[in-house]
Amino acid sequence: MSLATKVLIGFVLGIALGVFFGELIAPVGVVGDAFIRLLQMTVLPYVVVSLILGLGRLSASGAGRLIRRAGVLLLVMWAVALVFVMIMPLAYPERQSGSYFSTSLVEPAPKLDLVNLFIPANPFHSLAFGIVPAVVLFSTALGVALIGIEKKQPILDALEVLSKALSRVAQYVVRLAPLGVFAVTAHAAATLEFEQLRALAIYIATYTVFWGLLGFWFLPMLITSLTPLKYREVMGPAKDALVTAFATGSVFVVLPILSDRAKDLVRKRHRMAARSTDPGLLPAD
Repeated sequence: MSLATKVLIGFVLGIALGVFFGELIAPVGVVGDAFIRLLQMTVLPYVVVSLILGLGRLSASGAGRLIRRAGVLLLVMWAVALVFVMIMPLAYPERQSGSYFSTSLVEPAPKLDLVNLFIPANPFHSLAFGIVPAVVLFSTALGVALIGIEKKQPILDALEVLSKALSRVAQYVVRLAPLGVFAVTAHAAATLEFEQLRALAIYIATYTVFWGLLGFWFLPMLITSLTPLKYREVMGPAKDALVTAFATGSVFVVLPILSDRAKDLVRKRHRMAARSTDPGLLPAD
């Protein structure tokens, strides 16, 4: 049984037992919170190490090609995300509220400080508080700075070992995904009243539809159109991470898993290409 199947079983069982037992099963929410925190534990360190390592290995010309191609792809992804963000609210019915006063009407909206969000005065502060754009900018700057430095290989080797260690930790945690997802969904189903569940029904249905379109149709088709990979090759390694992200409501927590599966897929394609040109040749990882 695949991990994705186990996660879906845990998801369904969590909802069923949460609705049936109610508050009696609500304490398992502690297990769900612990699982989410364990998933988040390695994400930011993995992002930092991977960005520095990946960019530091590049040559100046390779970095230029990567920036151009990644920039175009990023713009496309942003455009698609904005379209989905604008379309998704159209699925919700208009609802009139009987409330005449809300504290949100008088409380000022929090000010968005783009400078502090993207420019880290203290990278350790950004890491501690999970300010992802600032962490990414710092890691990118450090990785680009390594491109022109000689005798950088010992640092890159150390980062590669650290990256593999973080990846192994993430893989160990993901094995607990069926139990963690069960705990998260059981707690949510146990603490929601029936009227609240009815009110959330349209949101849950809309979220499921849009998640399915993005995760199982648009993104795989985009990858297959830009690369020689086939749909099955893309979805096979990614389905476990996608199902876990759907059940937990966060793609961010499965970034290390997606990255490792993508690397494995690239290695597999390189082996196949090498065998097609020289059957006796098997390139190293």
